[in-house]
Amino acid sequence: MSNPEEMEYPNDEDYFPSVTYDRAFMTLFVDGVHLLVASENAADNDISNSFARGSLACTMMLPEVVANILIETLHLESSTFSDVDKMSAIGKFDFYLRTSFRSRKLDRGMRPVQALQELKRLRDIFVHPKAQTVRWTPDKDSSHTGESDRTPLLDMSKNPTMWYSDDAIKAMRAVHEFFAYYFRDLCHFGKGRVSNILFSQDAVPDKDIHTYHLFYRHFVEALRDWKVDISYFKIGVI
Repeated sequence: MSNPEEMEYPNDEDYFPSVTYDRAFMTLFVDGVHLLVASENAADNDISNSFARGSLACTMMLPEVVANILIETLHLESSTFSDVDKMSAIGKFDFYLRTSFRSRKLDRGMRPVQALQELKRLRDIFVHPKAQTVRWTPDKDSSHTGESDRTPLLDMSKNPTMWYSDDAIKAMRAVHEFFAYYFRDLCHFGKGRVSNILFSQDAVPDKDIHTYHLFYRHFVEALRDWKVDISYFKIGVI
C-alpha cells in the first residue's frame, strides 16, 4: 500500500491540508490483511492463531466504522445525530438507506445482512468474554482435540480462542460481501464514489466526489487468493 507520509505533493493546501480527519477504515482494513498474511506465514501454530485473532478484531470493527462515516455525510442536526449514534451498525446502515433513498431499506433476511449480524454476535463475545464450553476428543496419537459450538451461517467457532486463519478469511469475506451488496446493489454507488466515502480525510466526506486509492500488488493478490470481494470500491495497483 502506498504510504501517504512518503508521497510528494505540490506546495499547495489543496494537496497537503494542515488538518485531516482519520476515520480508521484504512488502518483497520490494511491491518486486517497484514495480520492475516502474517498468520498464514507463521511457522508456529500459536503465533499464527494470535495473528488471526488480531485480523478478525480489525475486520469485525469495519462495519461500525463505515456506518459512522455514512451517518456523517447526512449532516444531521446534533440532537438527531446523538440518537442515531446510539444505534447498532446495522441500524445505522438501514437509517442511511431510508433517509437517502425513497422506498429503500435493509432486508434483514438477505444472506450478507445475516452474516454481518452473525459477526456482530461474535464481536460481542470477543469484547465481552465469558467462559466458553470446550469438548475434548481423544486422538489416535494420545493427544486430544478441543471443539466449541460453531455459528450456523459462517461456520466459525463461537469461542475466540479457537479462531485461526480460516476464520479470519471467512469474516473478511463476509464483511466485504456486505459492503458490496450495500453500496452496489442498494445504494447504486459507483466505485470511485465509494472509495471517497471510505478513504476521505475531509472534515465531512463528500459522497459526490470520485477517487481511488493505491495498494501494493501483493496486498491485492492476497485478497484475491482469499476470494475477498473489494470490487465495490476503486483501487490502483502499484
